[in-house]
Amino acid sequence: MKNLVQVFTRGFLCWWRLFLISSLGLFLELAVIRWISGEVRLMAYFKNLPLLAAFLGLSIGYALVGKRDYKWAFAPLLGLFVLLVLVIGRFSSPRFLAYPGAGDEFLWGSVPYTYWLSLILFLGIVFVFFWCTVFLFIPLGQATGEEMARHTPVPAYVVNILASLVGVWTFSLLSYLQTPPLIWFGLGLFGVGLYLGVRRILSRVTVCVFVAVLIGLAIFGRGVVWSPYQRLEVEELTLPRQSDGELVKVGYNLTVQQIFYQQAMDLSPEALSGLRGEIPELEDRASLYNLPYLLGPAGGRVLVVGAGMGNDVAAALRSGAAHVDAVEIDPAILALGRELHPEHPYDDPRVTLIVDDARSFFKGSVQEYDVVAFGLLDSHTLLSGLSNVRLDSFVYTLESFEEVKGHLSGEGVVVVTFAVGEGAPWIEARLGRMLARVFGDDMVYVRSGVGGGDTVFVAGAISPDRLAEAQMAPWRPDSAAEDVPLTTDDWPYLYMRARTVPAAYWQVLLVIGVVCFILLRRSFPEVLHPDWHFWLLGAAFLLVEFKSVTEFALLFGTTWLVNALAISGVLLMALAANLVVLWRPCVNLRLAYGLLFASLLLVYFFPLQLLFNLPVFIRAIGSMVLLSLPLFFAGMIFSESLRQAGETAGPLASNLSGSVAGGVLEYGSLLWGIKSLYVIAALVYIGALIAAWVRRK
Repeated sequence: MKNLVQVFTRGFLCWWRLFLISSLGLFLELAVIRWISGEVRLMAYFKNLPLLAAFLGLSIGYALVGKRDYKWAFAPLLGLFVLLVLVIGRFSSPRFLAYPGAGDEFLWGSVPYTYWLSLILFLGIVFVFFWCTVFLFIPLGQATGEEMARHTPVPAYVVNILASLVGVWTFSLLSYLQTPPLIWFGLGLFGVGLYLGVRRILSRVTVCVFVAVLIGLAIFGRGVVWSPYQRLEVEELTLPRQSDGELVKVGYNLTVQQIFYQQAMDLSPEALSGLRGEIPELEDRASLYNLPYLLGPAGGRVLVVGAGMGNDVAAALRSGAAHVDAVEIDPAILALGRELHPEHPYDDPRVTLIVDDARSFFKGSVQEYDVVAFGLLDSHTLLSGLSNVRLDSFVYTLESFEEVKGHLSGEGVVVVTFAVGEGAPWIEARLGRMLARVFGDDMVYVRSGVGGGDTVFVAGAISPDRLAEAQMAPWRPDSAAEDVPLTTDDWPYLYMRARTVPAAYWQVLLVIGVVCFILLRRSFPEVLHPDWHFWLLGAAFLLVEFKSVTEFALLFGTTWLVNALAISGVLLMALAANLVVLWRPCVNLRLAYGLLFASLLLVYFFPLQLLFNLPVFIRAIGSMVLLSLPLFFAGMIFSESLRQAGETAGPLASNLSGSVAGGVLEYGSLLWGIKSLYVIAALVYIGALIAAWVRRK
């Protein structure tokens, strides 16, 4: 026993610094992406850019191992980064969203500036935060590279992966507990300070900057709720009476990412009669929320997806629903609704609250409903930095509406309310065409301008008298939108007008790429001479990882847990591959490449529908293994190549810089669909195989 303790102690003393800095790298990467997307609203739609920036910064840091020391720069760079996020975010997010690609993609709350002004503002914001993130992660990459260089390559990489798993699950736990950024960065900076202190490079200036950052986060974070997905703020909602202009409290406003999202209002007949028509807006909103229950069977069973703070559920209860299942992905919004909604619908015994993604609920439930009401699910953020899919993307696909149809009773109806207005009429046309495809052209009805501008679609067998009472008209397709593609599980981009890469995307990537080349050539030329084998392995690896995260979301819903499981699956497969390499004295790379291409073919053609009906635990394990299987063989190739290289810093620098290119290639899914990422990855892996062959020759 004493010998075991001594062995453990020696191992801990040997590896703990590498473990600490490796876990901090991924932990702070997740924290930065999450925080910047909440404070700077534009970045909520471009989460992958700070992710790629972090990869580039870490890559530069690895390449600088044994050269100029930049670890001292972490504190001032962090201070500058936090200052810019708070200043630019607080100024721009509530006021304007400049986006030059409005014709290609719809972003909520974008301001119709001229094209060139929008382009300049858009490029400016993205450019500033991309490069701030790059520079912030250079010191962390250099520190990690130095620690890995002290050990043999493959064992060091194993410790790096284990530490990354700890970083992922630590941040996931903090997200689940709805902790604020003060806690995230407080824990991260404590770890960085500990590391710098052990290395004897922790200065008083660094400590002062860390303290100032935490004080700033505490001050500017007052009154903000950080759910596992979004930045939330609540304030009282007051509206003027027509007779005297006096403000009357009618409920609460909820903002997400610093822009209006939804309201919790008292729309009961008692409240409306008490105001005697003094606030017409309340009557408009009441007509919107009451509409679904004029169309379905009276006293039936109701499903509300996107229940939010409770307006839809309150309307269902007022209509006499026998039972209401309220599905909402964000537990913090549900909690706010339970606490603050004036009618307290979530306290009614007829209501069952379900914290889940709507699509996940459709797959897991066998219940039939008389009314399925889609709340205003309009998403203001992406699923993660590893995907271009928004939180609600898989809810609005042909396959999703087919699943909804299977949950309707004989006289059941589905009601879809959407609030795009004049910003993107093609979204309404797309929704109408999808409902017509699933339910039939003569079974879809529409009413526009409800509740002040929303459009309501209804599908199902509805009697003419009910349609007349609800002022619904038969839906007719818009000939101007015939070229708009329908969204599917393979192309779930509801907010994209066509299968294209928006001009704003390639413009910002072009500007960043040109500046990146100039900067790297002048200041970090080491990064411009990668090992092409490792570089291509990194690009392809990230493509498969992107695909895995997206398919996990399809299988289990776009929840915070899915991100953690998907990333963990990737890391576990990489860990298993490294353990195989450690176990075997030599790995046959030709065989590994053959198995890699075979696994890519398997996951490309495997029908995911076969996993839907499995028990959740078996589905989780099976999908983790299946979707990450190519990464197991890719990990074996990488680790064996790492062992043959005899060093870690250079290969990892090449691998991470290649990951940046893989992130750019991920935009191909906007053109060809999500499955195309496997094809692109296979082509990149072929390039890696050729690069390895050329190097051996």
